[in-house]
Parts: sequence; structure tokens; C-alpha cells
Amino acid sequence: MEQEVVVSQNTNIQRAVDELCGRLKRRPAEYNAVIFMAAITYDFEELSREIKSRFPDTEVIGTSTAGEISPQGFLNDTVVLTTMYSPESKVHGVLVENGSKYPIGNKRDIEAALQYCGIQCGNPMSGRNAFAIAFINGVYNAEETILSNFYSIIKNDNFPLAGGTAGFTGTEAKTFVSYNGNVTRDGAVMLFVKTTCKFDIRQEDIFNPTGKRMLVTASDPINRTITSLDGKPAQTVYAQKLGVSESEAAGMTFENPFGRYLNGALHIAALSGFTPDKKIGLFARVVPNSTLEMMHIGDPKIKADETCEGIKKAIANPRFTLLMTCITRTMAFDRMKIGSDIIRKYNNTFPTFCGFSCYGEQIGRIHCNQTLVSVVVGD
Repeated sequence: MEQEVVVSQNTNIQRAVDELCGRLKRRPAEYNAVIFMAAITYDFEELSREIKSRFPDTEVIGTSTAGEISPQGFLNDTVVLTTMYSPESKVHGVLVENGSKYPIGNKRDIEAALQYCGIQCGNPMSGRNAFAIAFINGVYNAEETILSNFYSIIKNDNFPLAGGTAGFTGTEAKTFVSYNGNVTRDGAVMLFVKTTCKFDIRQEDIFNPTGKRMLVTASDPINRTITSLDGKPAQTVYAQKLGVSESEAAGMTFENPFGRYLNGALHIAALSGFTPDKKIGLFARVVPNSTLEMMHIGDPKIKADETCEGIKKAIANPRFTLLMTCITRTMAFDRMKIGSDIIRKYNNTFPTFCGFSCYGEQIGRIHCNQTLVSVVVGD
């Protein structure tokens, strides 16, 4: 496996793509896949078509971002493009459209893409030498629906998947993903990879459990809101657990998200805010009669060291690295003035890498927030 990462800040799409392609080492047809991550300031449809025109024989997927990541740092208003060259691997993509309304509509396309790669549905061993990368549109709250649909098709709950929710900046809530130049605002793009190379998919969580637990007594999973905890208004209980007033609690949501118990492990559900009637808005679904754990932020630099060390133990010679990290983490690193320290740790671990700031992360069947999901491929 071989990866190249190139970046452009040129605001003119054709010139930006000229710049990106001009920095690549191989002929376009040699690459198995091209992945691009672009700021919402670009015309995403035009950018998608232009990039695909340069790689007519290659699988091309893309996503809009809330910030981009490269060895240069946490970036804004750029296009980051990465390539996958791997004679020992087979890849194929698929576009899922109308994901919030008709997620099953692309069932045959998903099956065909899996079949092309030689990934068998219903085979519990299919994930030993294959994985998926998924970029899912934000705004429509469809991440869980799209994941459930995919796993109902592949029929292997342990199939490895690493994903990020497409992001945006500014006040207009719009996100884009694309496959081979075709764009959707409500769905997902997935890239399936079957390979003999070793790979590692993991999640980094910078939060620690506090031992303070709450029972969800009323919630709306579809709209991602909690009405009551422990039989009381949700905001009231949240503030009580923190030992602060309800108004003070509103400024403490990043440092103190919820942990949900899923498959025996804690997964973060970030708070989007409080409503006038004391409901709590979330960026992930929480079901009634489930237990939540109050989490508190730890030391991100220590967590980053642990992540890099774990990856190096699993993949002695990393050759391809894709990172998907929540925008709230990126913003927190900026406030804490540790962004350059985190990037330095990545530069000391990987020959090159790239990624983007997203609005949610997916690992396997789980959609969560305020984490880092990484996919690293070795020899």
C-alpha cells in the first residue's frame, strides 16, 4: 500500500485540481482510489466532476468538511486529496442516495460493489481481509439508519468500517458527498477495500467516565432529544450531576458529554444544546430506558500518545492513514493551543496522513461524536 497526500488552497477549481494532480507521482490510471476532502467554500459538484475527469479509471470518493487535516496541520478552506496505490488490493465504491428516506434503495448497488471486491455477504470471516470507508451526509440525522441498512446487507456485525459525517462551515446547514463525480446531499458514499495488507481501525476517546449515571426515562431517538432523566427534566438532572446551575451547565457540554453503553462499551453522544422546555439535544440517538454515563475530558495529548503507540504496535510500517475527527475536538484543540502538538505526534508516527473535521464518527455499527476514528493500512 502506498499513499500520497497533496493540498491546495487555490480558490479556482480547475487551478486547484491542476495543482493537486501536478504534485502526484504516478499516472492517474495506476491508483486504486482517490479520496478528497474539501471545504464547503468550493462548489462541491464542480470540484467532484473536475477531479473525476482527471481519474476516469479510478474509484473517486469525496466529502465536504468542517476543516481539513494534513501533515501541515489542521487546515481550513483547502482541498486535501489522497491516493491509494495497492496492487495487492481491490476497491470499489457506491453512492447511497436519499439515505434518510429510502436507505434500502441502493441495496443492489451495495451488493454489486461488495461482489466486485470479492467480499461475501453473510460470511462471518469477510472482515478479516476487507473493510469499508464511509462518508455520510450530516443534517438529516441518518447515520444510524444508513449503518443499520449496510449491516443488514452484509450480514456480518463485525465487518470493519471507519466513517465520518460530512461537515460544513458557515450558517447554512449543507453537506455533500460524492462518488465518481456524482453528488448527494442526503446519503453516503462508501469505499470497500479487500486487501492482503494488514490494517487497523480504531477509535480515540479523550473522555473519562465519572461514575455519575442517569436513566433515560423519556427520549425521541429519531429527533435526537432527551426529555427526562431519572424522571426529571433532562437539563435539570444534567446540571445537578455537574453541581452547577442550569445556566452554567450550558457552557460545559463539550467537556462533559454523555457516554452510552453499546455492546458493553462506552460511546460518546455529544450534546447539541438545551431547549427552553429543558430538553437536551444530541448529535446521536439515545433510546428510552437506557443508561447514560456523565463523561469528563481528559488530557488529549496523552490520549494521542496512546493512540499512536497502539497503532504502531498493530501496524509496524504504516503506509496509508485516514483520520476522521469531530469538529468539536478540533475547536477544543485550538482553544487549548495544542493543535500543533497533536499534528506533531501524527507526523512522528506516520510517513504521511490526511483526514477531516467531521460532524460525527462511525466505527462499525456505532455512530458517535467527539472522537477520532482512524484507518491505517500497512504492508
